[in-house]
Amino acid sequence: MAPNLSAPLPSLLTAPHPMSLRHLGCTLIVAGLLNTALWLQSLDTYLDARWQWSLQAVLPEIVFFPSRQLASWVGGNTVVADPAQTRDEQQRAPLRLPLQALPAGEFWPTLAQQKSLPKPQRILFAGDSMMQGVAPFVMRELGRAHPDWQLTDLSKQSTGLTARRFFDWPRTIAQAIETQELTWVVIFLGPNDPRDMFLPDKRVSFATPDWLGHYAARVDEILAHAVNHQVRVIWVGLPAMREDRLQRGVVVLNHVFHDRAEAFGTDYLATEPLIGVASLPFQKYQRDATGQSVSLRTEDGTHFTPAGLRKITQALVQHLEKACQP
Repeated sequence: MAPNLSAPLPSLLTAPHPMSLRHLGCTLIVAGLLNTALWLQSLDTYLDARWQWSLQAVLPEIVFFPSRQLASWVGGNTVVADPAQTRDEQQRAPLRLPLQALPAGEFWPTLAQQKSLPKPQRILFAGDSMMQGVAPFVMRELGRAHPDWQLTDLSKQSTGLTARRFFDWPRTIAQAIETQELTWVVIFLGPNDPRDMFLPDKRVSFATPDWLGHYAARVDEILAHAVNHQVRVIWVGLPAMREDRLQRGVVVLNHVFHDRAEAFGTDYLATEPLIGVASLPFQKYQRDATGQSVSLRTEDGTHFTPAGLRKITQALVQHLEKACQP
């Protein structure tokens, strides 16, 4: 018998009842809220690292419980306990406190405390977008002069030492030291660090003695592991910054970087005399040897133009070359 084409279509193919649309909408909203709750810790980590926005600063602690519980089950993005007490077996001088602003025009000078045998070097370049700009230039210059040197760029944008849960530089550098048999580590970072530190049990305000203690401990963790494995370190200091918050951060961070390098007998390379002294007003331009005005900084007042990168590159290459001479 031929099918009756005039029969009504099955109810599943008819237009949905308005009530079912409301149910669907409510279901999608609930599912979205549940998904957000389960991954809130990961979202907070991303916002914290990318734009320095912290959900923990505005939301109650209880709302993070589901996402932290999930992270602990799957071994994902857990909050890393701060190893503030991690120290080299040999006692080092503690960080000098309180911080004191340097007189106008003064800066922490370069420290050259290490020498290396004149042999093929294995150098790791680590840091944030500061190092992302400098490392390719330095590697090109060193590669031309020393084709037998092993040069590795591990820089990563939007990283630092404050938000360790987003990217763990002490652990990453330690792993590279152990797996690559490095002779040098060069570190250039900092603009992402002048902000509050979120520890598993509390929030620590930037530049307070508590914050300085935890931040210096993270620097110490890197330096102690390197020194214990006979790996030399050059910590590159920061120049002046246009933004007031970052300029205040440079004063704090360079104090820590220089102080810890001095305590561990490692090197510190000052970029302030090359690019801009933090105890003076920010300047985008400098006069070159011919008297021409040259722009050293990009429009954001943080990063460097090719001319600025060349100045830092030349200083870093010369520092490494001198340290590796017999």
